[in-house]
Amino acid sequence: MTDGDQLLAGTTRDLQEREARAFDFGRVVRRVPDAVATPQTVTEVSKLVRDAAQAGIRLAIRGGGHSQSGRSLTDRGAVLDTTGLNRVQPAGPEVVRAQGGARWGDVVDALKGRRRLPQVLVDIGEVTVGGTLAAGGVGTTSHRYGAQVENVEQLEVVTGAGERVLCSPTEDAELFDAVRSGQGQFGIITEAWIRLRASGARFRQYELHYRDFERLADDLDLLVETSRFDHLRVELRHHKRVSVLLAGLEYDETPDENRDLAGLGHDELVYTRDTASVGRAGMYPSWAFSWLHYHPWRDWMLPWETLPTLLAEPPLHPESMPNPGWSWTGFYPGGRGDIEAPLFMRPPQKRLVLYSILAVLGEFQHDKTVEFADKLKDIDRELVGLGAKSYLSGQVDYSPQQWQQHYGEMLAPAVRWKQQFDPDGIFHAAGMPFGP
Repeated sequence: MTDGDQLLAGTTRDLQEREARAFDFGRVVRRVPDAVATPQTVTEVSKLVRDAAQAGIRLAIRGGGHSQSGRSLTDRGAVLDTTGLNRVQPAGPEVVRAQGGARWGDVVDALKGRRRLPQVLVDIGEVTVGGTLAAGGVGTTSHRYGAQVENVEQLEVVTGAGERVLCSPTEDAELFDAVRSGQGQFGIITEAWIRLRASGARFRQYELHYRDFERLADDLDLLVETSRFDHLRVELRHHKRVSVLLAGLEYDETPDENRDLAGLGHDELVYTRDTASVGRAGMYPSWAFSWLHYHPWRDWMLPWETLPTLLAEPPLHPESMPNPGWSWTGFYPGGRGDIEAPLFMRPPQKRLVLYSILAVLGEFQHDKTVEFADKLKDIDRELVGLGAKSYLSGQVDYSPQQWQQHYGEMLAPAVRWKQQFDPDGIFHAAGMPFGP
């Protein structure tokens, strides 16, 4: 706070509430805010932002907190927790309206029985609509539909001046472009109109194991090109010299396994899973990752041509991955080359590899966590050298030169948008290069 005693109306300084927002999912950074705001309406959000601007108080915007390196934390102001804005309602057969604090699992549940789903779902049901749209949003259907930020019709946003604005590709288009993949630095997404697609009645997933990396790369070429499967995800178990392809189908009539797997070069079909929970089928269960553990991780988008190298010569040596049975290295194939969200930074090639390294360390392994986070910085430089763009799930500790390399010609417009939509710098920058 500016004077240590000043408080915003509608916030609390209760220590328990503040401590509950002192960590994000990465758990590497601890920052205890001066106060916590938990608005229940957009009107309350607007007033909080206006009051913060007038008082010179910075706000860190937090949804599900599923970020890393302190992106949704602050120890210099207040945390604005959006999870009270959780209304979800269909808006016709092709669109669902979801407030920014709604969790994606709740969006799926609200559509149950309608045979419709968002075109792209992330793999953690506890993260929020506003949070993933502020990052980009990728998942198991990205080889068909790209990123979440290109699959929204319009957004309601509260700017740094506290103004409540509806924006779309045709109305306040600059704000629409700024907040999608804008890392929460230009405005708070309080509601989104999300495009839907038809879904099957049931979901089938094949777990296919590969020990030959070239055969897996060839098969992925075939599957992305032909769109044979609705869902694709690959887990790289380098410590066992095996790669796991999870290939999923949404269906009405029972699939033909021989037809589904025809021509693929996997070594083993380990299991086949069928479920009627189509929307949640690609999501990890909430118990899969404990918030008591440290989760240093990084994500990148690489050109498809780097896939053979990633499979055969991984940037992280298998023996360097802590707790390999629990930690995760893998990727999603991405197949769209025309993503119209200018701050969603990606290589220019049409097809992408959405690559991730996520470590799981015990609650008493802080020093090893910091060491591994430093290793990920070195890997980042290696992958950027291969043409990667970092997917900003948290702070990346980039220098001004590295930020310029990352954003390229979009950095100057982003700085201008920051001055335009958040002139007082109310939204906590968390290492971002936009200023002020």
